[in-house]
Amino acid sequence: MKSANEKIDTNYELVKGYYTLAIENATDMIFIHDNEGKITYINETGIKESGYSKEALLKMNPLQLVPPEYYSKLAEFQLRRLNGDMGVFHYEMEFTRKNGERIPVRVSSSPILKDDKLDKVIHVMRNISDAKKIEKLIISQLELNSKLAKTSDIEMALEAVLDTAFNIGNVDCGGIYIYDQSINGYILKTHRNLSKEYVDAAHNFDNDSKYAKIIDNSRPIFVNYREYPDVFNEKNLDLLLNKEKIISVALIPFSYHNKPVGALSLGSHSMDEISDPSKNILIILAQKIGGVISRIITEENLRASETKYREIVESANSIILMFDSKGKILSINEYGASFFGYGKEELVGKNAYETITPKIESTGRILKDLTNDIHSNPKDYETHINENLKKNGERVWVHWSNKPIYDDNGNLNAILSIGNDITDKKSLEEKIQYSETKFKVLFENAHESILILNNDFLIEDVNKTTPKVLGYPKEKLLSNMNIFDLTSPLEMERLKHLLFREFSGDNISFETYFVSGSGKAFPVNVSFSRIKVKDVKSIICIPRDISEQRKKEDDLRKQLLKYDLGGGYVYLSKEPSTSVPFEAFKELVDIGYEGVIISREEKDSFNCERPNCDYYWISKRGGAKTVSTDLMKLKDFISSFSNRTIIFLDSIDFLISNNGFNEVYKFICGLRELTYLGKNVIITSIDKNSLDEKQLKLLEKETKPILLKSSDSVGHKTIGILHYLLNQNKVGTNPSFSSIGKELGMTRPTVRKNVKYLESKKYVIVHRNGRNKNVELTEKGKKLL
Repeated sequence: MKSANEKIDTNYELVKGYYTLAIENATDMIFIHDNEGKITYINETGIKESGYSKEALLKMNPLQLVPPEYYSKLAEFQLRRLNGDMGVFHYEMEFTRKNGERIPVRVSSSPILKDDKLDKVIHVMRNISDAKKIEKLIISQLELNSKLAKTSDIEMALEAVLDTAFNIGNVDCGGIYIYDQSINGYILKTHRNLSKEYVDAAHNFDNDSKYAKIIDNSRPIFVNYREYPDVFNEKNLDLLLNKEKIISVALIPFSYHNKPVGALSLGSHSMDEISDPSKNILIILAQKIGGVISRIITEENLRASETKYREIVESANSIILMFDSKGKILSINEYGASFFGYGKEELVGKNAYETITPKIESTGRILKDLTNDIHSNPKDYETHINENLKKNGERVWVHWSNKPIYDDNGNLNAILSIGNDITDKKSLEEKIQYSETKFKVLFENAHESILILNNDFLIEDVNKTTPKVLGYPKEKLLSNMNIFDLTSPLEMERLKHLLFREFSGDNISFETYFVSGSGKAFPVNVSFSRIKVKDVKSIICIPRDISEQRKKEDDLRKQLLKYDLGGGYVYLSKEPSTSVPFEAFKELVDIGYEGVIISREEKDSFNCERPNCDYYWISKRGGAKTVSTDLMKLKDFISSFSNRTIIFLDSIDFLISNNGFNEVYKFICGLRELTYLGKNVIITSIDKNSLDEKQLKLLEKETKPILLKSSDSVGHKTIGILHYLLNQNKVGTNPSFSSIGKELGMTRPTVRKNVKYLESKKYVIVHRNGRNKNVELTEKGKKLL
């Protein structure tokens, strides 16, 4: 059965693999380039989107994938990087595919630092083509609706439609035909980017022409130049191909109440085929404009007549009504009455509050004075939104545009209102609000501590678990406390360095020490993530108490130690510095502690060629890799090391000779406090003959002796065997007892004793074949190392 440590390590490897898999298979494009502009990495999505092979991309400069008009912006960003700005840049631009197609992308650009210097830049690019198209379509449609609602001039309306078609339909030329009943044919009312010769030839056509028959079929057609002979006569065919050089055409009829109104006749000089999204957009546009264009035509033709005016109103796919200052409905169109589920006769003459308008919205807003307010302040209510009521009790949200109606004397006697149903849009807004509420519930009830910080790391909110974990009441945490107020004093500068200098991306995580409300220091794994909600930037902080995990890790590793050493203590040895104290120091370095040697002995005196071990010379003169004999400076130097560091402070007698015993004694007392809070280990050594008995006892009172553990520990020899097995197993070899002895200089009984101990702890497996015995490291043994 696996221990808690094994599960944690296994989960870590799994998570690491998942992250790698997620990046490689991310739907966003991910590029990395160096300072020379060479692409060094691109994920699968980036390869597919670009159209290039991976080999080709890795030989390219990122600028080869960007249109020239963006060069200056990218140069500005690069200059900012080189000048030290290591922030995350968010911007939008275009990305050029191999076939020349441009796609809009949203880019998140982050620096990759090496030795605190810019090494590479990673770009995460999201294809926002669909979003841009939808956004463009919605905006264009809303703008068109607004323009069409405000005009009764057919020429202006058709120009607005043509503007919209060119803007969203991927076409660059064409015109709009309107059906003229008087000639039983179609007339080109407006056009753009067409020669006069073509306009004259295609200005109109009757119902007997091939073009008209296609329109009368009420189905849109999309053809390229190869299909022109099926649609156009020889004269127009020649003009299209040789004069206009239009290579694809869209012909989309629009109607109203199954009666022809006109047709969009659009083309492209560059697109061999009009794309499917563009086809759908143009079809939707045609469907939307039929009623509106019909209304405008009718309004132009019948403007002087009340009957004609009513026909215009009834043709609209909007609610159109008039009401007085008391809320009495004076008129309403058929569409409006039908929308609310009434017949017209059920509404005209009735009060809006008795039929289509509730006195109180579902939001709690009171509407009983709304009609009077609109009459009193028409300019303030040119547009507004309120909740309305259908006959069946269903509530709907309507966007109203209001126009005051004055009598001949200039008195306001009614309001003309045009309403459009926006219930679906409102529902979407409510879903977003629900999502925010759900997030708040999840936040409050999460089992882990979660803090929300502002950009200055001031605590703005915490969930229910946080006061329990940190030992502070919520009111205290929110009373102008910041994340640094929770930090162990010894970790303060390190935390500030990490958050102000290294936290330049979206997230960062590390281990540190927090101090609870009761004053107890405890280890935490803390993560910080940047978020942005409604343009407000915040930081999510999640601290996890790892006291139990740390204890189990230490207990597991210390099973192999020869000496009884614990984190948070200062030890004193009266043995020569290169014997017992240094042997104890090396044991902790071997199990993962960072090692620091501070000594007057030459570096060569210490056999500690390990990557996690550093050496400093005690000197009054200063210089590289030296520390001062000044005790305040030496204390500050020692306090700069993070937790899980073993410091070997040799030559205490030398410090006494430079500072006096009393000052060194105070210094040792201060080290004890530092070590306790930081959970580090400090081993000191002194020549016992350099002090009198009283002085020696004072030092012994403030420190602990270095003692051997129980006799079943075998120390460095065991660790040496484990490291040797790990290296041999990696290359597929399971060493024999004799090869272990030869490599490590041990006798066969010593090897047998140590291997037997490791086998009893299930760190190794001994494969026995007759007299041959080969040793293999177990997963438990690998995780230990």
